[in-house]
Amino acid sequence: MSFLVAVVAVLAVLTVLNLLLSSAMIRLIREQRRPATPALPAVGTEIGAFEVTDTDGRTVTDHELDDVLVAFLSPTCAPCRRIAGKLTEPTVAFVLDGGDRDKAVEYAAGLGSAVRVAFVGDRSPVSAAFNAGDVTPTLIRVRDGRIAAAGHDLDAVRPQLVR
Repeated sequence: MSFLVAVVAVLAVLTVLNLLLSSAMIRLIREQRRPATPALPAVGTEIGAFEVTDTDGRTVTDHELDDVLVAFLSPTCAPCRRIAGKLTEPTVAFVLDGGDRDKAVEYAAGLGSAVRVAFVGDRSPVSAAFNAGDVTPTLIRVRDGRIAAAGHDLDAVRPQLVR
């Protein structure tokens, strides 16, 4: 009888140990599957040279961007669609057309009158000039030819109020 009790006790200990190890493995797997936060351009980085034509036929260059919000947006991006109606300050929006120019034009029409729009392709020289990558939305505050703030939502790039 004591042999049977010992076997049951050993099995109980092994079962608890198995549960602890399994839960630890599940936690590790979940941590590894979490998406990494998309990289943003570093604050203080100088903007590289670029030149692109906006939807009004005017040229947009790195030299004319000062104290302005720059937005990299895509018509297929749900967060970009939410941001679209909130751009009330002077903004230069680079809309990634993703090969569907009609959809990009329709999206750009809803950005508002304060937004100057230029269409760019994936991995464009404009994205490279800002080191913006392919993650949308990417919002960048530009001052004196440098990145003053960068984020994936408007709160991250709002100008700081002077007290």
